[in-house]
Formats: sequence, C-alpha cells, structure tokens
Amino acid sequence: MLSILIGGMLVTVLALALLWGGFWVLRKWPMFDALNSRQANKRMLQLTLLVYFIGVVGTIYLMA
Repeated sequence: MLSILIGGMLVTVLALALLWGGFWVLRKWPMFDALNSRQANKRMLQLTLLVYFIGVVGTIYLMA
C-alpha cells in the first residue's frame, strides 16, 4: 500500500511537471501568444487543480 501511495504521488507530480513545462515552452513561441494572458494562466491553474484531484483520487482508489 505504501508503494502505491509513493508511486501515485510521483506520477501526479510528473504529470503536473510535464503540464507546466509544456506550458512554459509553448508560451515562448510566437504562434502561441494567446498563452501569455491572464485567461490562459487562470485555465492552467484550473487544469492543474483538476489533474491534482484526479491524481489524488486515483491513488486512493488504487490503495483501496
């Protein structure tokens, strides 16, 4: 059970790191200028909370 908890935490953190890393890389490209807005930042934060929630619930589900 402890290994599932640690694995779930690592998968969740890696998913969030990939999400934010891609967002930061895409913001630097000229064709993705729309990502440099407050609305895009708001949507990224919402997506972050959703991915985090899915990761936590998925980890708890696998532990049960």
